[in-house]
Amino acid sequence: MKKQVMKKKYFAVPALVLALTIFLASCGSTDVVLNYSPGSLNDILDANPTLVTDNTKETHYYDLTVDGQTTLRISHDYSMTGKEDLAIVTPLAPFVAAGLDPANLKEGYRADLNWFYITGSYGDGTGLKDNVTDSLFESVAFDRSNLTYHEALDHYGIKLTNGKFEYAKDATTNDKDIVFVLAADPLVALGVDVKNVDGWIFKTMDNPDGTTIDVLLKPYDL
Repeated sequence: MKKQVMKKKYFAVPALVLALTIFLASCGSTDVVLNYSPGSLNDILDANPTLVTDNTKETHYYDLTVDGQTTLRISHDYSMTGKEDLAIVTPLAPFVAAGLDPANLKEGYRADLNWFYITGSYGDGTGLKDNVTDSLFESVAFDRSNLTYHEALDHYGIKLTNGKFEYAKDATTNDKDIVFVLAADPLVALGVDVKNVDGWIFKTMDNPDGTTIDVLLKPYDL
């Protein structure tokens, strides 16, 4: 009888290890948004290769733009780009015309003579990346909460300090394939009449928790 008990214990340990391994593997696969969002961006970029210009040798950035104006700048090495690992860069003039004084800009913004920058900083990253998607998702490796899914629009999003870059989960069925999003309230605090910024759409959006947020949107149908 004693030998039989020992034999049962001997086989129970590998079974427990196997069960634990399966459990941990399944936990790692439950983050559906993280698992599938890079592929959706790759699909958009593969179908529209002219969206991205590789300026990494000159500036450390990839530039992603539809119209040659409003652009997402994506650092390929966060350790080289200080507090501007990501930036939405858009013409300054419409914001000045709507009341913005560039001298009053707070953290998460800056401006030069012609351009308005909405920035994001995500630490030093994990080293040099050789493509846009891996470079963008360094922000998510820094903090998973920077990656969002907007169910109503079927969009994934990457947060910046006062804005977001969103793109369609499936661009073949969505009429808003890329969307630049700016938080409205910080701009109001800077004196901007957010309902009258030329080229941007003011909208009140619903949050998943039932609250609302005012934003400025610049959507593109590819």
